[in-house]
Amino acid sequence: DELPGVFGKEGVGLNLPHCCLPGFKEDGGLMNVGMCGPMRKAFPTFVQDAYNKSQNILIVAEDFDRAKLDFDRMRFYLQPYKKIKVAVTYRRLHDWLPSWYNQIVDAYTITYAKGEDKYPSFVEWLDANYDEFLDAHGIRVADRYRNQSFVESVHLINVHEVGKKSIEHYFCNHLKARSVCQAIREGRTPSKSNVGTDHDYQRFLIEAKHRGKILNHLSKPIQIIKGEKYLKTKVEEMNVTLPKICTRDALLEQIFQREMENENAFFPEWYESQGGEKGLRQSFDAAVKKKFCTLDLDKIFDSGVLDSVFEDFPRGFTY
Repeated sequence: DELPGVFGKEGVGLNLPHCCLPGFKEDGGLMNVGMCGPMRKAFPTFVQDAYNKSQNILIVAEDFDRAKLDFDRMRFYLQPYKKIKVAVTYRRLHDWLPSWYNQIVDAYTITYAKGEDKYPSFVEWLDANYDEFLDAHGIRVADRYRNQSFVESVHLINVHEVGKKSIEHYFCNHLKARSVCQAIREGRTPSKSNVGTDHDYQRFLIEAKHRGKILNHLSKPIQIIKGEKYLKTKVEEMNVTLPKICTRDALLEQIFQREMENENAFFPEWYESQGGEKGLRQSFDAAVKKKFCTLDLDKIFDSGVLDSVFEDFPRGFTY
């Protein structure tokens, strides 16, 4: 939390990667020149002071996965440190892609509700951008940092192998930070979790609003949460099977083959211990069945199967 920058508390690490984007906002950053300008002085001053005190600095941020990061600028911010180590987590694509989609659309829920952008289904999102999204996956992120001369080492951590103890594994086995390690093992960790949820009924609710099927105000997250829950409950009570659209078989096979290549190359012993190709295929097929199909909203609305639900939809909910 001591790092300088606009973002604070748990987002403090975001300051460095966002200010290493060449075009700031235009290249996907949330910051602008006015925000990042002061970082050119404040961040190197902080780093120099820590270096003079022989302190180690830990910077954590998902946005270090950005493909457009300016590594020369990052090196500028991190000097005079010479022993720069990078840790990247690996998660199988069939788990990581749905999770990442859920996090992204969650950040833009109100934008979608206002009609300022189209709420993409997971199938649409994946089909349009799969090749681009691979650049943010752990394997390619690790490769980019390995190619930087100022990076001493890159550690690729398999979250499937360490399971729910990823944080403990990192601090205890990689950093060997004894005090932090002990605190984690004693349960003294942040209460905030990062567990994604399925957003298909949220997308359904917002589309119903845009098509005039419901008249509810959806300008606040709580309104969307309540409406989404109500809609899903009513569909479950009707015991109706709604039509879905699924990811193309060719793309699914492409994802599977890449997973197999990744694990053979970087985690061969663990891969074989999980049953090799057969074990991966079982895990992959289970994920595809559960996560890689989305509601076909056009067919649902055209069929009128849920018109009675929309007609009786409450205009407001108790918060």
